[in-house]
Amino acid sequence: MKIGARIETSPCRLCRGIERQVLATRGRGFAPLTTVVCRGCGLVSHHPLPDPAEVAAFYATRYRVAYKGGWEPKRKHALRALRGALGRAGRLAPLLRPGARVLDIGASSGEFTYVMQRGGFAARGIEPNLGYADFARRTYGVAVESGGLEEAEIAPGSLGLVTLNHVLEHLADPWDALHRIRRWLAPDGLLFIEVPNLAGVRKQAANTFHAAHIWNFTPETLRLLAWQAGFVPVAEEDRAGTSLVFRRRHADEPPPVGADPLLARSLAAQVATAGRPLAYLLSGAPVTRRVARLVRNLEERIVCARHATVREMADAAIEAAWPVRAGEARLPWFGAPA
Repeated sequence: MKIGARIETSPCRLCRGIERQVLATRGRGFAPLTTVVCRGCGLVSHHPLPDPAEVAAFYATRYRVAYKGGWEPKRKHALRALRGALGRAGRLAPLLRPGARVLDIGASSGEFTYVMQRGGFAARGIEPNLGYADFARRTYGVAVESGGLEEAEIAPGSLGLVTLNHVLEHLADPWDALHRIRRWLAPDGLLFIEVPNLAGVRKQAANTFHAAHIWNFTPETLRLLAWQAGFVPVAEEDRAGTSLVFRRRHADEPPPVGADPLLARSLAAQVATAGRPLAYLLSGAPVTRRVARLVRNLEERIVCARHATVREMADAAIEAAWPVRAGEARLPWFGAPA
């Protein structure tokens, strides 16, 4: 199958169109991987789509070893996850009622669950990878269950917040997942989703697409998927990105616009131009990325060396980001990590 080829396949879950265009035939590490864009709406996915049972088995045992190099996170990876968790908590905690029930799906090594628990929320997580879920329980003492959404026992209407941080793109069936989550949320409950924004990627095509990301979203396709599942962004959200807080939509709210043939053509052109090796080299990104990575790694080594354990490192970061105020029984907000 050649790049640019047009094929017909099963109807798109987003727009029901059957025509796809091949964007790439190799993924990360130049491994064979066919990626296509729906010419009707711009939704990008693997072709063919993987078997859900194979996806579940991969994430339970092999994913973290393949992408992180171990059965549990290295200390620097825990630090990165912790900093991301503090940032999300600072954004989401002010939107919730005190003590709200929070579920982090794809909880990884448990940092967000721990931060929200420290904030006074009834936080729990679900993590398919057995090693990372075990690490979360042992290290932070949090309720992170091993398994997928299908195995989770959640009472309908019981949750104030569900988070999917860089998870939706990995799921075999995002539509089923979001419908399931909608049943779990209280009427005023919120859903947080963050996924990579394909429209903002400037990499070689071979590094843009990889086996772990079954779906590649843009703001337009993410919002339409959420709308189909019964969600719309809250009014304050910047809808030009793919990190969004959603609420339940009302019956009379129309679908979002922008997931259309024009988006599909734009993405195909982007991959065909910016994704070429020479264009990527001339952009200067290989140099700037490498320098940024070296600086980050040095800073992370310094921070990690200050603490005897990962738990101690997490507690220090939380206390620095969330200072105690005199006379307050609980801490009402999170700031950016120091």
